Amino acid sequence: MLRLIRNVLIVAPLLLALYIVLQPGEVTALPLFARKYSVPCTTCHFAYPRLNKFGMDFRQRGYRMAGEKGESPWESKEVPLSLIGNVGYTYQRVNALDSTSTTRSDYATSGYQQNAFELHSAGTLAPNATFHLDADFDGVGGALSGGMVYVQFDDLVRDGALNIKTGIFDADIPYLADSRKTTLAEYQTAVTLDGQGVELNGTRSGWTYAAGLINSARTIGKPDDKSLNNMENTYLWLMRDVKGHEVTVRWYADHEDPRKPDARSSLHTQVDASAFLDIPHAQIIPGYTYEKFADPDAETPGERQTGMLEALVQFGGGAKWLATARYELQHASKTDFNPVADTNAEVLGLAFYPNPNLRLAGEWSHGADNVQGPRTDTVSAYVLLGY
Repeated sequence: MLRLIRNVLIVAPLLLALYIVLQPGEVTALPLFARKYSVPCTTCHFAYPRLNKFGMDFRQRGYRMAGEKGESPWESKEVPLSLIGNVGYTYQRVNALDSTSTTRSDYATSGYQQNAFELHSAGTLAPNATFHLDADFDGVGGALSGGMVYVQFDDLVRDGALNIKTGIFDADIPYLADSRKTTLAEYQTAVTLDGQGVELNGTRSGWTYAAGLINSARTIGKPDDKSLNNMENTYLWLMRDVKGHEVTVRWYADHEDPRKPDARSSLHTQVDASAFLDIPHAQIIPGYTYEKFADPDAETPGERQTGMLEALVQFGGGAKWLATARYELQHASKTDFNPVADTNAEVLGLAFYPNPNLRLAGEWSHGADNVQGPRTDTVSAYVLLGY
């Protein structure tokens, strides 16, 4: 506890100094699309990077305002480039069972770290063509690695009823995505799929929908296979607008490396149901995921269920404060190899936005199970900048 207090005392003055330096004046730095359209970031974001309903619609239209035709990047007065940086101090304590005895012990790590440094470019290439590409650095001094690179051809059926996307992209639901979360702690389930392939999507009469055929992560097949086809995972999702709120169901079929010697792959099926409740100064997202694994083994259960409830609340003058709370409970079925395991995760975060593109935040997260797994507590203080 004394070490934690000491770490907080180290970080707090640094955050205060950064806030004083970056306190906005009459001119506020706006990210890519806010600069292009001369609108505040809150037009599309509830709290950066979380989207509001307008932002979801803007994204679905291919980064265009309603009724707008796309233009080529060299026709725009703004350079289509955004930068995102996230650096902070993290303290983590793990209580784990000693490998040589039946007793448990604590060990801790702490230090400054680069949580993210990303480059994004996105926009339109032509009247009915959208692009997005990004890259990030793998830690301090690490190599630059590629991320999303895709093109979407819009309005194959008028007014966005059908679009086609191809390349490498995040396949996710607009309000529940890894890249849009306001915490450092990850979700327990795969809310964002690694899309490498083709997606058909669209919106019509309050419905938004998508279907994709993407690569699996499979690296082997049957012993006598002479080729490996990874273009084999499929997903479907359907979202309905209900008086400004959203309700979504998603189905995903994932082919994993075979867990039986005579199989080409082992099927992992995932079904999600979630909702987005948008109320003044708050967003509430309940979710449920059911997963079934063919051919369970020592590391893979036959079934897994996860429940989640996440809430974001804005408060204070100008709604510059944001509180985030998330609870997840995951239950894995018992097999001949695995005991029943319930894994819970809790996250509490508090952030202050001096301007919409600067977040000063603190966060606590806890993870544990009901058997003999490690119990982890993490406390972080960090700064996120977006331009």
